[in-house]
Amino acid sequence: MLRIGIVGTGVMGAGHARFIRDSVDGAEVSALFDIDQNKVNQLADELKTVTLRTSNVEDLMNSNEVDAIIIASPDNFHVQHLRLAMLTKKPTLCEKPLATNLDEARAVASEIKEYEKACGKRMIHFGFMRRFDDAYRKARDLINSGNYGSPLYCRTTARNVSSTGVTTSGLYTNIAVHDFDILRWLFKDEWVSVTSNYPKRSSLSPEGLNDPLVVIAKMKNGLMMVADIFAFNNYGYDVRTEVICEKGSIEIGIHGDVITRSNRIAGVGKGGKMDENWIPRFNDSYIAELRAWVETITTGKENSDLATVEDALAANEVCALGVASI
Repeated sequence: MLRIGIVGTGVMGAGHARFIRDSVDGAEVSALFDIDQNKVNQLADELKTVTLRTSNVEDLMNSNEVDAIIIASPDNFHVQHLRLAMLTKKPTLCEKPLATNLDEARAVASEIKEYEKACGKRMIHFGFMRRFDDAYRKARDLINSGNYGSPLYCRTTARNVSSTGVTTSGLYTNIAVHDFDILRWLFKDEWVSVTSNYPKRSSLSPEGLNDPLVVIAKMKNGLMMVADIFAFNNYGYDVRTEVICEKGSIEIGIHGDVITRSNRIAGVGKGGKMDENWIPRFNDSYIAELRAWVETITTGKENSDLATVEDALAANEVCALGVASI
């Protein structure tokens, strides 16, 4: 049984803990860290498998009761916690982003590369769950089939009901980052330019936040993305991606349905109640990602869909291009 210690018991940390308990064979949560000991105790009481409850992160990481680590702490602690994790030589899954600014991202990425080189294998992976979503994987297969011709551009939508605490730059690092990563994964190409464009500001967004945001980005091969990012849409979690190709289009709908249009035939997406946040929509994706990570650790066989430090750094690099254009 792989014993996992989770750093941070907020929405993401608690979510990972429950996914592991309910849906990941061969693993259990053995330790929890948070500065809020009440949150630790509440989650530990619920899980029943936790033997270490602590408000000292080093106690968790160095514990003999922990074989692997998940970092789900606030973004600004990721670099610190990654460096502590490297000292333990324990496999680690860190939620995105790698870091909150590009200089820190480049520095810690260099350290991780040297660390993994010394270990002779991948030791740290990053959480980009859309790579494990059935709809995105089906879309990848349809694109690669060649039946729709060459992809030309993409239209993406990332609208949250509420994004507490997000800043204007955070529209990139917390929201658009997923669109950048998943399209890079789909097309195996790198981003070269990003521009920020601001439509009329929503009166329902917090004071000082330029929300919504329209992003135009381009890859080396010329493929373009037009993304609308909305942190406070107030009507329901709305994430969609459409790939427009020479002979048709492939769309991933709100409910994870794949809608195709070609040969004068247009598919129709699912209707119904919208989710409040990202967890119900990507519940199965998180589970698949965790299963892949645990399998990588227990078998020693790398899963090419798990995000690496190179992937995480690429996400930080393109977000920095966007932030610079604000």
